Amino acid sequence: MQGASLHPAAQLHAFSVALLRALEVPAADAALVADCLVAANLNGVDTHGVARLPTYLRRLAQGAINPRAVPRVVREFAATAVIDGDNGLGPLAAHLGMQEAIARAKLHGVSYVTVRASNHFSYAAWYCEQAAAAGLMGLCSSGGEPTVAPWGGSQAFFTNSPVAFAAPTSGEPLVVDLATSVASRGNILLAELLGQPIPSDWALNAEGQPTTDAAAALKGSVLPMGGAKGYALIVALEVLNSVLAGGAMAPEVKSQAAQDGKPAGVSHFFIAIHPEALMARDDYLARIDALLARARAAPRADPDHPIRLPGERRRQVAAERSARGIPLPAKLVEELCGAAQRHAAAAEHLLRS
Repeated sequence: MQGASLHPAAQLHAFSVALLRALEVPAADAALVADCLVAANLNGVDTHGVARLPTYLRRLAQGAINPRAVPRVVREFAATAVIDGDNGLGPLAAHLGMQEAIARAKLHGVSYVTVRASNHFSYAAWYCEQAAAAGLMGLCSSGGEPTVAPWGGSQAFFTNSPVAFAAPTSGEPLVVDLATSVASRGNILLAELLGQPIPSDWALNAEGQPTTDAAAALKGSVLPMGGAKGYALIVALEVLNSVLAGGAMAPEVKSQAAQDGKPAGVSHFFIAIHPEALMARDDYLARIDALLARARAAPRADPDHPIRLPGERRRQVAAERSARGIPLPAKLVEELCGAAQRHAAAAEHLLRS
């Protein structure tokens, strides 16, 4: 990352915890949110890492997020549950959502858990990797503010829901994590912060025209991946995220950029599948390992470039950043230091050192 400074993950974690604690977030909750943010940066998903911290802090300070939220199960039926996030930081309710899904899938073979009254949950794969670490498959997604116009429409209505999946193997898990738009809104936010143009196929402006101006794109809508097919997937994910959660639905979810101090009302869903409900564990591992081995051995388009599977590039980035540090653009460092000066001045040295 050109023009970036390198920062140890532990220092970014301590910095994040200090600022969240300054806004009355309990220590354990602050540490969990920092775990999620820093994991995003370690894996190269910089748009959903500490770049999101200033927004979280602003919304906490404005009363739009409850710093002492206690997410809880409010409805359950064997393999399903509904969690009320108590308008807390997104990773708190989302973490509980996946933990509930894991526990219920271990009992019933499969589970589906929805979360309502939450907020932006950062790095989607982080939750699915928890399922894989427990020997289960995990699938999750999140609702959010309007960013995608209905097919044929001119104004943002649905959100470009992320979707993530992880499955255990005999080695590292298979991990998939993507936005359902050509590019995530986080990429556009980062481009705006850095003053950079965006590709013309990422978004439309408020008039429904293609734009390379990140600020104009944020006032318009992002384009779904795969055209109408991607849009159809977005609609399906909205049903799974919001309709069954009983919370805010498109286009009612509030913007993370809103300054009115009102809750966003974000919903999420989590699914876990226990392979041993369907076959012996050794059989499952042999089959998924064989599938991935066959994919790696498939004929290459370029003999000099090996075939990759989802998650492999991120693990390589994580190893590099764990050793060398996490790169942060100078403008982001200044924004984070500004947040420290407002809320926890003693923590600023963690980015300046």
